[in-house]
Amino acid sequence: MIPLQTQGQFEALLKQEAEENKGAVIVYFTASWCGACKRLDLDALQEFNTEIRWYKCDIDENKYTLGYCGLKSIPSFAFIKDGKFLGKFSSSNTLLVRDMINDSF
Repeated sequence: MIPLQTQGQFEALLKQEAEENKGAVIVYFTASWCGACKRLDLDALQEFNTEIRWYKCDIDENKYTLGYCGLKSIPSFAFIKDGKFLGKFSSSNTLLVRDMINDSF
């Protein structure tokens, strides 16, 4: 997973995606202390669709982007394609997250 440590990096990602149309992106919002985040099987999620590029936003490092995406809790996910939000989702259930990914892309 590629870290997104600042809001500036996140906005640059959106701009780059809009200009280059590189495909699907998921931003995973988490924190090192989050027990629910630790229950997710991130390896299984990333292997589910290898064409998706994954970014990780630790809310203790980057406090702004979670709210900017309209999310309030962790673990959360923002689905982006071509610089546009396709959806957002909060869950610590790996199977539910996988189904949301499948439905969104």
